[in-house]
Amino acid sequence: MSWKFFFIIFGIQVWRSDSADLAIEIPGNLTQQGTWYRLDYNPPVGDPPPNTKIPAVDIGDVIKFQNGLPGTKYEFWLYYNNGSWNDWLTWTASITTAPDPPSNLTVLVRNGKTAVVYWSPPAQGNYSGFRMRVQSFNDLSNPPSTTRTSVISSDAIPYTLRDLTPGATYSLQLFTVLEAKESVAYTSRNFTTKPNTPGKFIVWFRNETTLLVLWQPPYPAGIYTHYKVSIEPPDAVESVFYVEKEGEPPGPAQAAFKDLVPGRAYNISVQTVSEDETSAPTTAQYRTVPLRPLNVTFDRSSVTFSSFRVFWSPPNGSSEFDKYQVSLGNNRRVPTVTRNRYEEDSTSWEFHDLEAGKTYQVVVKTVSGKVTSWPASGDITLKPLPVRDLRASIDERMLEVSWRPDNASIQDSYRLEYQEVDTASSGDSNTLTIEKTRVVLEALLPGRNYTIIVAAISNKVESNETVIYQVTRPSSPIIEDLKSIERGLNISWKSDVNSRQEKFEITHTRNDTGESATTLTTESHIILEDLYPGAGYEVKVFAISHGLKSEPHDYFQAVLPHPPQHLRIDRVDLGNKSVLVRWNPPINSLFSEYSVKFRTDDSTWTRLPSVRRTEAEILELTPGERYVIQVNTVSFGVESLYPLQVNHTVAPNPVTNIIPIVDSTNVTLEFPRPQGRIEFFTFTWSTTSDPGDDLEVKSKNISGLEEDPDKFVIGNLIPGVEYVFSVATTSHDLVSELTNVTARTMPLIQSEVVIVVDQDVTDALAMRYTRTPIQISRFNLYRFRISDDLNTTTEKQIDDPDTKVTFSNLVPGRLYNVTFWTVSQGVSSRPLFRQDRLYPLPISALQEVEVNATWISLSWDVPAGEFDAFEMQFINGDKLIQNITSTNQIVMQDLRPWRNYTFTLVVCSGYHSNLHLRRSHPVSASFTTSESFPGRVEKFDPTDIQPSDISFQWFLSPTGFNGIITKFTITYQLDGSKHTGAKDFKANENQGMIKGLIPGKTYAFSIQAKTKVGYGPENVWRQKMPILAPPKPPTQVVPTEVCRTSSTIQIRFRKNYFSEQHGSVIAYTVIVAEDDSKNASGLEMPSWKDVQAYSIWPPYQVMEPYYPFKNSSVEDFTIGTENCDGKVIGYCNGPLKSGSTYRVKVRAFTAPDKFTDTSYSFAIQTDKDNTAIIVGVTVPIILLLTLLGIGLFVRRHRNQLRKIAEPRAGGPSDNLSLPDSVIETSRPVRIENFAEHYRIMSADSDFRFSEEFEELKHVGRDQPCTAADLPCNRPKNRFTNILPYDHSRFKLQPVDDEEGSDYINANYVPGHNSPREFIVTQGPLHSTRDDFWRMVWESHSRAIVMLTRCIEKGREKCDHYWPMDTGPVYYGDISVTILNETRYPDWSITEFMLCRGEVKRVIQHFHFTTWPDFGVPSPPQTLARFVRAFRERVRPDQRPIVVHCSAGVGRSGTFITLDRILQQIQVSDYVDIFGIVWIMRKERVWMVQTEQQYICIHQCLLAVLEGQDTTGPPREIHDNAGFEDDEGIAESGM
Repeated sequence: MSWKFFFIIFGIQVWRSDSADLAIEIPGNLTQQGTWYRLDYNPPVGDPPPNTKIPAVDIGDVIKFQNGLPGTKYEFWLYYNNGSWNDWLTWTASITTAPDPPSNLTVLVRNGKTAVVYWSPPAQGNYSGFRMRVQSFNDLSNPPSTTRTSVISSDAIPYTLRDLTPGATYSLQLFTVLEAKESVAYTSRNFTTKPNTPGKFIVWFRNETTLLVLWQPPYPAGIYTHYKVSIEPPDAVESVFYVEKEGEPPGPAQAAFKDLVPGRAYNISVQTVSEDETSAPTTAQYRTVPLRPLNVTFDRSSVTFSSFRVFWSPPNGSSEFDKYQVSLGNNRRVPTVTRNRYEEDSTSWEFHDLEAGKTYQVVVKTVSGKVTSWPASGDITLKPLPVRDLRASIDERMLEVSWRPDNASIQDSYRLEYQEVDTASSGDSNTLTIEKTRVVLEALLPGRNYTIIVAAISNKVESNETVIYQVTRPSSPIIEDLKSIERGLNISWKSDVNSRQEKFEITHTRNDTGESATTLTTESHIILEDLYPGAGYEVKVFAISHGLKSEPHDYFQAVLPHPPQHLRIDRVDLGNKSVLVRWNPPINSLFSEYSVKFRTDDSTWTRLPSVRRTEAEILELTPGERYVIQVNTVSFGVESLYPLQVNHTVAPNPVTNIIPIVDSTNVTLEFPRPQGRIEFFTFTWSTTSDPGDDLEVKSKNISGLEEDPDKFVIGNLIPGVEYVFSVATTSHDLVSELTNVTARTMPLIQSEVVIVVDQDVTDALAMRYTRTPIQISRFNLYRFRISDDLNTTTEKQIDDPDTKVTFSNLVPGRLYNVTFWTVSQGVSSRPLFRQDRLYPLPISALQEVEVNATWISLSWDVPAGEFDAFEMQFINGDKLIQNITSTNQIVMQDLRPWRNYTFTLVVCSGYHSNLHLRRSHPVSASFTTSESFPGRVEKFDPTDIQPSDISFQWFLSPTGFNGIITKFTITYQLDGSKHTGAKDFKANENQGMIKGLIPGKTYAFSIQAKTKVGYGPENVWRQKMPILAPPKPPTQVVPTEVCRTSSTIQIRFRKNYFSEQHGSVIAYTVIVAEDDSKNASGLEMPSWKDVQAYSIWPPYQVMEPYYPFKNSSVEDFTIGTENCDGKVIGYCNGPLKSGSTYRVKVRAFTAPDKFTDTSYSFAIQTDKDNTAIIVGVTVPIILLLTLLGIGLFVRRHRNQLRKIAEPRAGGPSDNLSLPDSVIETSRPVRIENFAEHYRIMSADSDFRFSEEFEELKHVGRDQPCTAADLPCNRPKNRFTNILPYDHSRFKLQPVDDEEGSDYINANYVPGHNSPREFIVTQGPLHSTRDDFWRMVWESHSRAIVMLTRCIEKGREKCDHYWPMDTGPVYYGDISVTILNETRYPDWSITEFMLCRGEVKRVIQHFHFTTWPDFGVPSPPQTLARFVRAFRERVRPDQRPIVVHCSAGVGRSGTFITLDRILQQIQVSDYVDIFGIVWIMRKERVWMVQTEQQYICIHQCLLAVLEGQDTTGPPREIHDNAGFEDDEGIAESGM
């Protein structure tokens, strides 16, 4: 750098080019001969020397002054000399030279804000001070704010820089200053201040081999780029970490040291690093967790009520620790014991002075410094103290045992044991475990001596035993038999088999005198003698054991009394059926009463109530029975052994109330059976008209063998005759009085009866009969009766010659019962019954109520009389249809339209009962149905199918006309499209053609016939239109020559050369022939290399087929442009031969195997190669043309660039600066045009896709994410640059006012059915999966969509946040259980049961498992099928739906967009993929993250529209190696 100073004095300028160098410019120097200048200056140091004369001709315009002193004030004088002037002073000046710069500049950094600067002043020259310029490298965007300039006095060395930014890098420049002049040069140094020390750090997690440290960033943060984290001793796999700073402002950071030594103390330091400066360290010492001890055991023999000894083993493995720590868990009263590791007996300890019966948990840990290991523990229970005050009390039936526990002991139960003292092993014993201190023993055996033992129990450990002894009372004997004997009692008893006793005591006391006596015995029976006859005694029996007497068993019993004397019958009463007996009392005996009882020979004794007198009357004796009467003395229920007896017989009762039941030849006499005993009946009878006839006498024994003794049948009687009957009873040879009854036999009827009804006479019924012969029965008349309302009865005498009876004025249609008898003097024979029904009346006429195409409603009048149904008949087609109704109207359905029907109605009576069904005369009428929709066209087939035309023929049977056919309509629709076309045909036409179809597409054709009512049902034919080779162009349509060279020919052909009538042309190629007579119609044409063997080339194919008409309709193609030397496979556009004649034709393909050629072009001759002749002539010309060509090319290239740039000049280059109102946020595309839209967008290597996706780059990025950036929430984010926007983030219910408890990295995102249809979130971290399930629960979501695997490329993409098996797992307070799982090739569907408290929900989990590590699903139809499978199971009203991948932006956005457009195409004619992504990016950052995913959405939709979402080859997948997947981009911090 040069600094110029100009001094103009007398027209002379001086400028300085270096610190002490000057240039004196002399303008207008004439450089004349004989003139010179003299330069003088002071101080005299410099070059030229002072007073130097310089000829003007040597000067030119400048005198240079060099090598002057720096920092020195010079006085200059310039003199001019010529022939006229001598030392004329032309110029004078005082000039101070610039000082030298300082040297030896050094910077000593003291801390983050202070640095000391040292330097040396200039070695020569003067200076007044220094100027220092300091600029920060860390904020170059705003230099004025980061540059400081200081003026420093000459005595201020060294100089201290203050208020620097910690960790910043600075550039320091130092100048020397003299009289406001700076040194031309400067000295500079770069330095970096020390960054700030990191904040405090903690060990966030530690175990035996790992320390995970977490530290806070420095505050204030200052400037730094890394953290340096180190550990000493360096045992870890990596002992020094460099951790990059993340975020602005930075959040907490962490590092994990693994494979450390258990229990070892480690010094950990954390420093911030900026350039080559490191901060002062933040250090701390932490220890890993030592290994735990093993095998905590106890010496059971040493356990007492107050002490025990515990043992353990050292850790298994290498571990550092100082001592063992032994404590009793949850017991602060007993101090913790430490045992040095290396002292003797260090692995055992004995505890004393403990609480009896208490269970102690012994916890043993190893201790390294202050860090203890995981515990090893064991439980031990001390013996409780024995119980106190054990006592027993016995009452009559049970033994109560009680005791008191020792208050200085703990026990949870007691063991009570009892056993007999007197037995060695087989005695009664039992052991009980109880919790109470009182127990009643009811199962002890009586008469035993027991030992009772009680011990306290604590956790199955027993105390010493406490013992007492107790005797039980024997059981009372049971008097088993006490018999009265003459003058004594015979007593026996039994004892309880479980009771023991030594003897028995028996006492007896007389009841009337009170005399008592006692007897002892060891036997179980005794006889008491010499007792008074008839006296009562109270007897008691006791058992005695161990001096205890049992309760007595007492019994009262009398001695046998003497019998009575002289029993006799005094009176018999036949009317009352009674008898009176008398007797005398006994002699020398007591008695309490007399026993009087009686019985028949075959019955049991009947006893009279207590009799105390010497007589008794026995009443209500049974007639016909013989009785035995017995009298005896009784003393307290004991009768004498010798009773007195007497016999008596009662006469039988006569028969009464005889009812004769008559029949024709027998009479049955029925009567109630007389009370009492009857051995047999005696019957006699005779006729009343002839008393002199012999009576027939008959008897019947009814001693009990007859089943029906109260009925007797007398047979072989004459019908119609009167008889008299007599009956008597007999028992024990006694005969009752005689009973008489008179009865007439029933006459016979043996006539034939016929009922006659007439359909024309509906109110009368006739009956004809034959006569009954008088020889077989006696009677005097015939009787007839019909069951009408009057119950009409008609009688005819036996001699009446007319045998016909007619009943008139009856009800038509009614069912009548007719009864017929013969009668003998008022006695009727058995009746003959006949039944028949009259014919009902017919209706008068049928009326039409309403007529439709398929039904007719009819009504009619109701006829008189009785009927129960109307039967309607008609013929429908070839079937007779019958309908039954009970009302006077009916609707005849299932009729054919436009048909004439005749309906016949018959009135029915007896239809439902099916008894004598009668039908009236039929009534008929005809009616016609109205027109309706025609039937389905029966035959609908194509007769001719062309690529764009199809001809059909059809046939509709006249039976399907259903009216007058007006026309036929064929409707057709392209598969996947909602647009339809239609063509009408006349009613008399049966064939037609549909034109203008698209070749290769599948159409659904349907035909319908039409009447004036409307169209009938469709008959559908599906047809895929064929693709044929393009139609042959006219012969004059050939490619044309554009230009040619010696080895190339450029031809031109157009898109309209070939019609697309047979299908879209998909590719073109060029056929070249030198010999066009050879065959050139094959699919596999020779290549350029194939024809090199021929002197005249046959036809060959120039290149692989391609499609040139993407942006224009004209193609210029150059033949012969390639070098084919290195190409072995495929076609190659090799050079043509010079000077040869060729013909060219173009081949167009509608399918890979369907093509058509144009005719050959006119002959085209390549130029001859005259290079050797004209080289010398053309070289100059070529050079000139080259220059001219370059100029033209540059000009044309600029024009092309301008043309390319012009359409894009108005496009959005940086949307970040444009508001949403300016950006075009919606770009709908009609579904029918989507395939063409995709083709345009994917042209030129997806150029337009790239442009469109670039416009989405900054959408929504200006929205705040303050909640996500809070320090408490930063660890919850999987990626530091994927944060939820505040306005749409999902907020959890806060927990106890805890800061950040409402935060989860998730946003609401709109769907097709709701603006909050989806909740998009990141793949849960292990630390946030509880929050994830809280979000699912609180949002009431019923579906989760997961689009990533948990591990991809060896990295965790998502935590496995659901259970591994079918057992329930709790996530916070939410239980998750797998109900079932269904696996598919590309995804799985799982049902979870979620429980929170008593509330349960079922949720579905859709997991797409085949999204590749790079790119998008291939083929894209797989993703479309997954979306459809999801929508088949989740209804639109089941929202919100939780969707996540890893970052929750790329794959999630792709899935939601595809779900929306697949629903949109069902209800709309357009799709707007750009608009959907734009809206999603306003709710969550980077939704649909990569261009590759954006293109994949278009590919999926195209596959769906083309019907390839279920089958079909995969389309081209646009891979981009620069992009991985959405998580990869997010993780890299894009």
